[in-house]
Amino acid sequence: MKHVVSGWLATLSLLALVIVGPARGAAQCCGTEQCAGDLNCDGEVTVDEILTVVNNALSGCVAPVSADQACADFATANCTKLDQCVLNGSTARYGGASTCVARQTQACLTRLGATGIGNTPAAVESCVKAVPAAPCSEFDLGTIPECEAKVGTFSDNAACAFSGQCQSANCAIVNGTNCGTCAPANQPGNPCDMTSCSTGLVCVGATPQCQPRGALGGSCDADLACSAGLSCVIPAGMAAGTCQTAAATLGAACAPKPTGAGCDPNAGLYCDSTTHTCLAATSVTAGAQCGFVNPGVAACTDASTCFGAQGQTPGTCKANAADGMPCDTQAGPSCIPPARCVTGGPTVTTGTCELPDPNKCKSN
Repeated sequence: MKHVVSGWLATLSLLALVIVGPARGAAQCCGTEQCAGDLNCDGEVTVDEILTVVNNALSGCVAPVSADQACADFATANCTKLDQCVLNGSTARYGGASTCVARQTQACLTRLGATGIGNTPAAVESCVKAVPAAPCSEFDLGTIPECEAKVGTFSDNAACAFSGQCQSANCAIVNGTNCGTCAPANQPGNPCDMTSCSTGLVCVGATPQCQPRGALGGSCDADLACSAGLSCVIPAGMAAGTCQTAAATLGAACAPKPTGAGCDPNAGLYCDSTTHTCLAATSVTAGAQCGFVNPGVAACTDASTCFGAQGQTPGTCKANAADGMPCDTQAGPSCIPPARCVTGGPTVTTGTCELPDPNKCKSN
């Protein structure tokens, strides 16, 4: 009753509003959206309801968010952040912001509807609020604290499609599939030849082992890349180096890799070997050459991915395949995110683009 006593004037004001409110039988607001009036929608306003309204007003009344709204907010925040961290990121990966939002929304709803999931619409909204200010390095690795998988109900070894279904908050997806099993989180050095790495770790193919991506000042090499916005600088004659800040503005000074800090490719830049300044990469679409295309660098966009580029040898942009279409993890094409190229196992490269589906991930 403390709030009621201190808010007596507010009670009188609200009471006056209630008295002149809609008559019985008129359209009613049940209070879940506007936190006022006829809370049980019976056409009458009782003293108890008035007191509830006052306490809500004084304490802060927040309507429960729906899954549809939370996922729409999540998709918008994610796609906006993608464009902030990667130049034209939603266009390059999805073909446009609208496609990015639509596919991210559906993927979010699928996760929230999965059996055993520990996430909730309210938790999704907490993630939404954290995304805009998060570093691009955290966004890139999926390690924004508010957005990490929540603890689910499935025990270790249970079949899963999403980490949020597991008590360990880690679903080890079998490479080449959309399904895995709940397992303890990986530690650096754990193998990744058969299953995916936990959030925050990347699979170093040459080993193959799960390792954290290099942070500023951290170790890196030709196989272990640095976090977003950093460049791996390897002294001449050495096999490993350190992660240093990459130049991120047009015309900035740079040094040719790997012996110097280059330009940030996420900013659409490359280091010109003649002028040692950052120049803008050319954006090209499916069918065009990509990578090093003398005298500059070409990057794929409009939902296409570069395949075959190596060193000074250019590759070719291939349009990302739609759901249900053929894909190839080595020769291309890739799939439109968040679909994966499902090949059936780690040793096969050709398959079909499929969205994660928890209904297909069942224990035998």
